[in-house]
Amino acid sequence: MNGAVVTVSGYMYRGRKFSVRVSERVFPSGRRASVEIVEYAGAVAVLPLLDENNAVLVRQYRPVIGSWIYEVPAGTLTPGEKPDDCALRELEEETGYRAGRLVKMFEMYTAPGYSTEMLHSYLAEGLVQGEASLEEDEELNVVVVPLDRTVEMIRKNEIRDGKTIATILYYIENKSVVKK
Repeated sequence: MNGAVVTVSGYMYRGRKFSVRVSERVFPSGRRASVEIVEYAGAVAVLPLLDENNAVLVRQYRPVIGSWIYEVPAGTLTPGEKPDDCALRELEEETGYRAGRLVKMFEMYTAPGYSTEMLHSYLAEGLVQGEASLEEDEELNVVVVPLDRTVEMIRKNEIRDGKTIATILYYIENKSVVKK
């Protein structure tokens, strides 16, 4: 972090997936401000490809927004878990597929204005069908979508999830580098 912690005002909330705390920060200019921080362990997003032209997505019900949305398989790191291991676990849990090849594409902060979450984005290929094992708070359907159709879905706001948009567009733009 760029600013040094001067004082920690304390946690406002500690939860299973994230915590919220207030902290006083010193900016590079020397100015001080109280900042609300969502502490999040980190997450992964996986673009599974059945072949060159077909992606595996999930259509998942998100109770926070009260709607079904299309997403790449994704999930939260458990304490001490490596992102690669989390990506393989989440892919299989949500879709039933195991990856023969996993390639890390990029990392990004999802919302650096208030959250510490680092998202690790992957490509998964050489998929072998297994059995999904959803968590109790997950309700989703696995769908196969032509990769070129995903771009159209983004344009039409049918895919509105930020990690999914970033992962798909990164792969399409950098396919030749990622496939090496």
